[in-house]
Amino acid sequence: MSIQSFIEKKIQSNRNLTKQIKKIALKFGFNLEYWQRYASYNLIKKDINFLKLGDLDVLEISAGEYWKDNFNFKSFDQMNFPKHDICKDIVVRKKYDLIIADNVWEHLKYPYKATKNVLKMLNSNGHFLIITPFLVRVHDVPIDCSRWTEDGLRYFLNECGFEIENINTNSWGNKKCVKSDLRNDSTWTRVGIYKDMSKNKLNPIKVLALDKKK
Repeated sequence: MSIQSFIEKKIQSNRNLTKQIKKIALKFGFNLEYWQRYASYNLIKKDINFLKLGDLDVLEISAGEYWKDNFNFKSFDQMNFPKHDICKDIVVRKKYDLIIADNVWEHLKYPYKATKNVLKMLNSNGHFLIITPFLVRVHDVPIDCSRWTEDGLRYFLNECGFEIENINTNSWGNKKCVKSDLRNDSTWTRVGIYKDMSKNKLNPIKVLALDKKK
């Protein structure tokens, strides 16, 4: 077990402590965010910049901390597994302007069924933001089933019911980051003092799509 893996296992259940450590480290110029996620989130923020996020009712599927902690939405709901299974369930009390699936779809047994359910929960002109890994090692949480390229994700979403002209894809990755995350433990490489943030379309680590429902 690496030192990084040992430390992460010891503190991962204490989210407040983890956040405090990250803030302190950043003051000294050391970024403890995951390299691949930090770079891809910077890209995604530019892609969704045209949305008036403060006016949107938002649902995140299997919600993490990033979206609820870093953005001020009109409202923010969560649909978390195992209480709710997006492959089977929908929220019936309301519809949403934006639904987010951040590194979730690769873990689903039935992503087609899940995406059809997303469509049912979106308002007209609502958006679905889906972020998935590509050149990332298998990580069973609790299972790991799928990978898509930009083209693959575009046509998958089209098959699920989104109009092809309303599907915008992007990706981030480079060979250095791909190699760095081919580790023998369960951790991912962090930014640290400096990491290469350039992207290479031939080495996508994160693939995303922003889809609009007509």
